[in-house]
Amino acid sequence: MQKNSQIYNDEINLIKLMYTLWEGKWKIAVAVVISFIAVMSYQSIQLPQIKNFTAITEIKPTNNLELSKFFVFNNLITNTITNNNTNTNTNTNTNNNTNTNNNTNTNDTSAHTDERVNVAGKINKITSLRLLNLYINVLNDRSVFEDAIRKFNLLEASQYNNEQEYSEAIIRLASSIKILSPPVSANEIKGNLETSYHTINFTHHDAEKWKSILRYVDEFANKLVKKTLIEEYNNTLIFLENEKKYQLEDISIKINNHLIDYERKISDKVAYLKEQSAIAKKLGIAKNTIEVQTFGNQNALLSNVQTDSPFYLRGYEAIDKEIELIELRKDKKAFIEGLFQLEKNKRAIEQNQTIERIKLALQSDLLEDNNEFSAASIKAISTKFKYNTNNNRKMLVMAIVIGLIAGIFYVLISNAFQSFRVSKKN
Repeated sequence: MQKNSQIYNDEINLIKLMYTLWEGKWKIAVAVVISFIAVMSYQSIQLPQIKNFTAITEIKPTNNLELSKFFVFNNLITNTITNNNTNTNTNTNTNNNTNTNNNTNTNDTSAHTDERVNVAGKINKITSLRLLNLYINVLNDRSVFEDAIRKFNLLEASQYNNEQEYSEAIIRLASSIKILSPPVSANEIKGNLETSYHTINFTHHDAEKWKSILRYVDEFANKLVKKTLIEEYNNTLIFLENEKKYQLEDISIKINNHLIDYERKISDKVAYLKEQSAIAKKLGIAKNTIEVQTFGNQNALLSNVQTDSPFYLRGYEAIDKEIELIELRKDKKAFIEGLFQLEKNKRAIEQNQTIERIKLALQSDLLEDNNEFSAASIKAISTKFKYNTNNNRKMLVMAIVIGLIAGIFYVLISNAFQSFRVSKKN
């Protein structure tokens, strides 16, 4: 019987345990309240400095007033492209008609192509969408955010063991910044006036530093976009100037080749004429003896000239005169086929002021360092901050749970010690 009694005494008596907890309910309640108050005090004293938020900031494209600064430049590009296309089509149609009517040689036709500086596809207009895309590309690079985070001490360097850990932490934090594209909403599809913008989303706890970072990033990004545009246009202008130079070199080579070819053709022709003249003199043919048959009627005379006859039949007097005139020519250019068109094209290229006008427009609209420039803007002032209260609530719930557990342990342990003292006295 004593053994069974010992077994029963070792088992947990749930009714007694519940009674003990009920008797110590006020102690448990006090433990919960103390834990809750401690966490609330900690939150009110410490957490305002580390209260997390999600910041949502809109990126707005440049407005029409800012874009109007590039009105002259954009119109110049549009007009230049339009004129080039019009001239190209006109020259193409003219050459086609000439070839159709006159059966002009293909090699000669190529010399009549209008050659000019073509900016189509090489220089882009400055539009709001293009500026915004360049701006977003700068932000997506994240390096501008890394510089700003370091500059405004968004992360304390003293909390890291070395510079490498600090730099890696900055890179991770910058990578957490999200550049979100505007959603395609039903309103936009239906053509309503409601407009959505790109946004910058970031979670942190220091609102003022984040606003400072946004202002710094906005200024830096606009400067970088301006620098990118200047470099792009400068490189394009250099390309166009080189293209113009190469066109002039090519057309000068063509002109020189025409002159060389003329000398060769004339030399061959004079040699041929002299040979025919010698034959005519040998045969005693002084005048043209090519057969001409005439058929008369009341309305017209028809001549049947036998052009297949040997050239010397024209007579050495005419042949010698032709040789004399050829050798006495002072302005040979008048007799070179296709040379005049090449010279016109060369003159057109030399007199073309497109590059200089574009350069002047860029200098007045964009390239001057003193000019204000805005590709887009981060509206730091209107940033929306959504503070995260879930963590605070979780801490309060945990405080209640911990206080409850601590109170229960306190009641059970104190009751166990009290029972032990009572049994020891007995």
